[in-house]
Amino acid sequence: MSDIFFTVFTPTYNRSTLIHRVFDSLNKQSFRNFEWLIIDDGSTDDTESVISSFREQADFPIHYVKKCNQGKVSAINDALDLADGEFFLVFDSDDWCTDNALERFHTVWLTIENKEKYCAISCLKSGSDSKVVGERYNKYLGSMNNYVDRFNLQVRGDKWECIKTKIHKDCKYDVHAGEKYQAPEYAWLKMGKNYSTLFVDEVLSIVEYQADGISNNNIAHRVGSSISTLSFYTLALSCSKNVKMRFRSFANLVRFSAHSKKLKYRYILNVPGFFFGYILFIHDKYKLKKVDD
Repeated sequence: MSDIFFTVFTPTYNRSTLIHRVFDSLNKQSFRNFEWLIIDDGSTDDTESVISSFREQADFPIHYVKKCNQGKVSAINDALDLADGEFFLVFDSDDWCTDNALERFHTVWLTIENKEKYCAISCLKSGSDSKVVGERYNKYLGSMNNYVDRFNLQVRGDKWECIKTKIHKDCKYDVHAGEKYQAPEYAWLKMGKNYSTLFVDEVLSIVEYQADGISNNNIAHRVGSSISTLSFYTLALSCSKNVKMRFRSFANLVRFSAHSKKLKYRYILNVPGFFFGYILFIHDKYKLKKVDD
């Protein structure tokens, strides 16, 4: 590992007209010890030439890699192998951040005692209207020590994580061959089983969800990568600490077992969970057929 503190990683696909938001944000950062790593997931637009122009202007390292389209989490796995920073920060290609975002992550990290017990710092996101995405952390502070806790409390909304690179490398995504999607929580739950996260009730990321983005097409992505999604819900069930989350995780386990044609007869022993999960499976099929029509 080098002396670089942050690897800011941007996975991108046909975002040549938007990725300047990341570049502009990084140019304005008050903390300057970072590299910018971009993995272009098979773009067909002029992303490569846009990044070349950024390189001519930047006073920080920019690394650009182009690969065939394999999805965001595959790009994250590849980026972890290339990252030189002590911390790994996924900065989506259509987002912005505050001018002091990296400085705040760095400052907060320095305040943590027993650093070896922590894998990440997590903060809030807002829209361009300054409205926080989902819930704030302040109502949960004191009851969350790690991502497994956050999962069980069902804290709503996307958040922004700054993760220890070495730990994340040991907790990569497990994407099945031929699939492109797995829930971001997969890696976070794996880390959360052994490490704490510091949750900071502060907005550092500004987002704008695109019509063709993952967030707005979640069901299609999960069904299209049903085996990888099944792996996620298997892990989620093992991390579920209350009746509600065990029921929810089991129902989704049934749902995506059906999508992946890996439904097991023993699941029917949990009659309510099996019934609800199978209803979700049928609803998915109807919804996606309606979209196709």
